[in-house]
Amino acid sequence: MLKVLDDESAIKRYRRQFVRCFKPFIDERIRVNLGHPGATVKAKALWSERLGIWMVHEKMSGSKYDHAFGAEKPTGSSHIPITCEINFPAKGIDRRIGGALAEDRDGRIFVVHRGRIGGGKKGVGKALFDGHYRGVWAIMEDGSAETTVALIGVLNSPRFVRQVSQFVHKVERMKNIFSSRTSQVEISFDELRFREELVGASYTGPLTDPASMCDHGLIVKDLYDVLSRLGFKAGNDPERDLLIMNARQEITAVFEVTTDASIHIIQSAAARLLLANTELPKHPRLILAVPEAIDETLNRKLKKLGVDVLLYNWKHDQAVFPGLPALISDT
Repeated sequence: MLKVLDDESAIKRYRRQFVRCFKPFIDERIRVNLGHPGATVKAKALWSERLGIWMVHEKMSGSKYDHAFGAEKPTGSSHIPITCEINFPAKGIDRRIGGALAEDRDGRIFVVHRGRIGGGKKGVGKALFDGHYRGVWAIMEDGSAETTVALIGVLNSPRFVRQVSQFVHKVERMKNIFSSRTSQVEISFDELRFREELVGASYTGPLTDPASMCDHGLIVKDLYDVLSRLGFKAGNDPERDLLIMNARQEITAVFEVTTDASIHIIQSAAARLLLANTELPKHPRLILAVPEAIDETLNRKLKKLGVDVLLYNWKHDQAVFPGLPALISDT
């Protein structure tokens, strides 16, 4: 189980690391009025073209470290709304603050969120987050309580900044869907496309390795990008990590991504692939993406079930799939 960090010096040290992680990605520094007319703060937004987000980090009060994020490039001196904040208490435990730092038994430091995403509108806040955010969840020892939190990312991961960026984009999309549906969040699937906000799961229970799971959404997004560059019409839905559809609107291939190659994880992932696609009119190619070669006996069993294995590895902070073109050449 994760344990929230409450030591002032540790929080200060990891907060500095948190901010430093973004520096290589910053393209512009833009002066803005943060918030909305009547309640604004002059600030300098740090914009990253690659990540598609801006960040403002200042210690605006003595009680917490403030980190505001948005998903649209600001124009100079404009009033810009905040998509979400990932703030940390300066010391101790403050459950009114959305963000927190937590440590697992292996000493890994996680940035987590309690779901207090704000927004200034009725229904946009923790209730919206708890009901509709899909990602990686864990139980955190939170002083005298246990709290279910969303895992944003692992601070020491080379992919940490991408993990934060994906979290910001998911919250942005979630808020936009709510605003366009007024009283409830509804999602239409009449057009196949990639919906980043659907990657992940609602809270389902403790995870075997929450650190590796923080990469799941990045792998799915990188796989989608590769499929698109290869000319395939790809997208996702609530049941499938990714799928390919042909011109006749038939699903021709379905992907399930794992971040762990242990036998029970592979078996569970293969079962999800089979169960989610057995009732399709035409049986699609079932492809299981894994981070390392699996046992040959297990591989043969998967083949008998009609499940192909796709290996991926990491190049810098991107997942790459060397065997993908050959695997789907006839799809």
